[in-house]
Amino acid sequence: METKIQVTGEITAKFYDQKTITKVQRWINYYILKLRKLHPRFMRWYQLGNLLSTDVHKNVICNAGFNAICRRLANDTTYTGIINKMLLGTGTTTAAAADTQLATEAYRNATASGTASANIAYLTAYFTEAECSGTYKEFGNVIDGTGSANTGQLFSHLAGLTWVKTSVVVLVVDCKYTFASV
Repeated sequence: METKIQVTGEITAKFYDQKTITKVQRWINYYILKLRKLHPRFMRWYQLGNLLSTDVHKNVICNAGFNAICRRLANDTTYTGIINKMLLGTGTTTAAAADTQLATEAYRNATASGTASANIAYLTAYFTEAECSGTYKEFGNVIDGTGSANTGQLFSHLAGLTWVKTSVVVLVVDCKYTFASV
């Protein structure tokens, strides 16, 4: 009997109203953003305002990401296997396993945190109120991306979104990747 490996991705976007935080919380956020330059994990202490909305979707896991992981398993160190950048885009094409980049990448951030437990990887990114704003139609993440658009091996792609982020909203994106034998 053949065993297959299934990978499922669930992307949860949460939008927080930063007009509702106190002056002390704003002060804390100011210093956290300074520390973020040292390491993105400092973002876990970023002060969030009232939750405005939550949007949950299943996404497409891309062949480029699988290829990078397979190479690591075979002791090929071309890629680290680490999802280090989260991407927002404005493209409207349908996501597919063969995708190697977003249709129209608009903004990217470092992955702020990542943990793994029981064959599940949990990753989080923060897009703060001052960083970007607009209507985003796609989301993705990459292995070994740089600060430049369209770099890295696309691990996942989600399209058909309508995420509206303004300059007073923080967008927190949680990614959950479950690996299971079926």
